[in-house]
Amino acid sequence: MSLVAVLILLAAHTAPATAQQKAQTVSGTVLDPDGNPLIGATVVVVKGTQGAVTDVKGKFTIKAKPSDSLQISYLGYKTETLNVGSRTNFTVRMEKDSSTDIDEIVVIGYGQVAKKDLTGSVATVKMNDIKDVPVLSVDNALQGRIAGADFMSTTGEPGATTTIRIRGTRSINASNEPLIVVDGVMDAIHDLNDINSDDIAGISVLKDASSTAIYGSRGANGVILITTKRGLGSKGKVNITFKTDMGFSQLPRQLDIMNASEFAQYRNDYAYFGSDANHPDVGKDTPLSGSVYSDPLSLGEGTNWIKEITRTALYSNYALSLSGTSDKSSYYASFSYNDTEGIIQDSGQQRFTGRINLERQLFKWMKVGYTGSYTWRHNDQNKSSIGGTAWYSSAQYLSPLLKPNDTYNPLYYNGQKINTQRALIDLNTYYLERHSNNHAFTLKLEPVKNFTINSTFSYYLYQRHTYRYYPGTLPLKGENEGGEAYRAEWDEHSFSWETTAGYKFEKNGHSFDVLGGFSAYSFASHDFNLSGKGYMDDAILWNNMNAVQDKETYSAGTSYSKKTKTSVYARLNLSELQLEVALLPDRDGTLRRSLELRGQQQVGVLPVGRPQVEHFEREFPEGLQLDRRPVAAPERRSDG
Repeated sequence: MSLVAVLILLAAHTAPATAQQKAQTVSGTVLDPDGNPLIGATVVVVKGTQGAVTDVKGKFTIKAKPSDSLQISYLGYKTETLNVGSRTNFTVRMEKDSSTDIDEIVVIGYGQVAKKDLTGSVATVKMNDIKDVPVLSVDNALQGRIAGADFMSTTGEPGATTTIRIRGTRSINASNEPLIVVDGVMDAIHDLNDINSDDIAGISVLKDASSTAIYGSRGANGVILITTKRGLGSKGKVNITFKTDMGFSQLPRQLDIMNASEFAQYRNDYAYFGSDANHPDVGKDTPLSGSVYSDPLSLGEGTNWIKEITRTALYSNYALSLSGTSDKSSYYASFSYNDTEGIIQDSGQQRFTGRINLERQLFKWMKVGYTGSYTWRHNDQNKSSIGGTAWYSSAQYLSPLLKPNDTYNPLYYNGQKINTQRALIDLNTYYLERHSNNHAFTLKLEPVKNFTINSTFSYYLYQRHTYRYYPGTLPLKGENEGGEAYRAEWDEHSFSWETTAGYKFEKNGHSFDVLGGFSAYSFASHDFNLSGKGYMDDAILWNNMNAVQDKETYSAGTSYSKKTKTSVYARLNLSELQLEVALLPDRDGTLRRSLELRGQQQVGVLPVGRPQVEHFEREFPEGLQLDRRPVAAPERRSDG
């Protein structure tokens, strides 16, 4: 066979392969789930440089090879990937992405609203983001997660309360703490340590005046709305969840403080320059053998007081929940236990929580419910401190030359007895016990469609018991001085009744809802405390407060507080009002009116809006001249 014939044969076989890899024009249409065209969807060739954007009819055209893949994406929808192959025309129906759905429901005061219709400054927290955070209480898990809200730890010990500031401090004398509402009930918990984070379904933080106005003056510092979990899952089946985690905590680093040898050299230098009144005979010409410490290096490390009173602290959490549903009822029950050691020895917290949520549909128009919670906390308080300004009682200021069991410090003034950090931890007793429980009964009526009546009656009780005893065996105590005892009882309880009636009307994308309500609230607190000195039997502790030797060292105090409130409130929402001006694009705006009537007949009207522009295509007469000068966009708030 001649060379020409071979070349012709090879060209005949390779021509089809070359043709298959040649780019071709591919077109298509991108639609939403309802079949409407998606304008501005992005179409790109995977691992290529070609790209296109859909027009007002959702159509696109792009160059692609049969072996290429097209990737189609649009905000709020799942990304689609298509293999080109031999096809040159596609019709793609996009699927909604629920993770970016702008119709997400946000809990607000006495109701909920779609996120797209939200006008106030409300921050929401997804519990999936914090469920695995290794913290004792939910307020610690929220640190740094909400713009404009500061969650600051007070003492850092297990069970310590957290100072919460929403958009700063408002008052010098009054409280700046926000109002906490759990499942629509105010004062359902004493603080965020009383609720198990595994029981929480969602958290909303109301930050501005328009969103907190319906709570009156009690919402002036912001409002934290907590929604707990309800019965979920398949009907007739019990869902059982058990969760446990363990870990440890320790000081992130050790302070670089002097050991015994270094401290002895420092004391020698201190005396050399004539600063030590206890050794006036030591001066610059004194030999080392005549110094305060003749051989400083032989003293070694001495006592590191910070290491002496701290430890690697262990913690463990156990949580069990049961939930289920049926045709007319649902239930959720949970139990949790936490044991957290403090970094300072003999400190820590034990906590038990229990919760039950029940709902029952008695009739088509009536639903009843019950929510109950109980929390028990035992807090062993810190009996010593690492640093701070109290030089006489902090570990970092103690001399490393002292032994852990020493009772005399020659460096304090002219020398005196002291209670070392070791003695304070081993001999003192100081702990708190807290009990918190809440019971709420709810009634929901819907006598006619879209008209609802909700009524909630709740009872809340909180008790705190304080126990403290300093024995007469403390080194600083004088002979026959005896011990010091302190007992305190604090309890508070409240009754509240909330009833709201609301009506919501929706048609053709427009919505109108009005809500009115009445609330009655009664709160009372009692405080009783006893303290005394001179108890000669340390074994009795605080259990016989009258056994003091001198009644002058014995004191008692009591206090009582009571307050009642009645309130009425109302809210009117109008949304999706379309305003149209000839030949200009439709502008879709939202109008809000908030009406408040609380306390001393104070009325507040807070108008707010949500401007929004909708682009659309319209047929215009031929020869029509349009003014295309740019229009300044409305200013947007950075905090929502």
